[in-house]
Amino acid sequence: MGTTRDDVVTKAGLLERIRAARAEWEGLLAGIAPECLTESGVTGDWSVKDMVAHVGFWERSVLDGLRTGNRGLEGEVDEINQRVFRAYRDRPLDQMLAEEREVYRQLLEAIEALPEDALAALDRFPWTDGRPVWVLVAESTYWHYPEHAESIRAWLAGK
Repeated sequence: MGTTRDDVVTKAGLLERIRAARAEWEGLLAGIAPECLTESGVTGDWSVKDMVAHVGFWERSVLDGLRTGNRGLEGEVDEINQRVFRAYRDRPLDQMLAEEREVYRQLLEAIEALPEDALAALDRFPWTDGRPVWVLVAESTYWHYPEHAESIRAWLAGK
């Protein structure tokens, strides 16, 4: 969405990018019939609901990192994603959607509460591994939503 990892992003710019990408994500989800949200096969065995759970998990990991200084992640990304898939697979759709939206709301609040200089800091939190905080936020929000939206759109086109 117009930024690279080398850019410097202001808090207002970061929030604007997140909200714009989120509006597209929500618009896509709103256009899918509820019974299709739980249909597997979007990506492998994953349904749209599974993707929402996945997105919510990564948003929560950043939220936890901003709040506590620790994201609580163990393992390789693919391994983590499979654990998330298994953990949330049987959760009811309405509950999953509500939980993810609440995590998103809390993440925005946490970002808004950060000092402006925290976003570009390379050593503010140990979990950033020397990367700017905004990059980790972008990876779990406005770079993440379009990645999964593309898979969903491709799946819908093939239905």
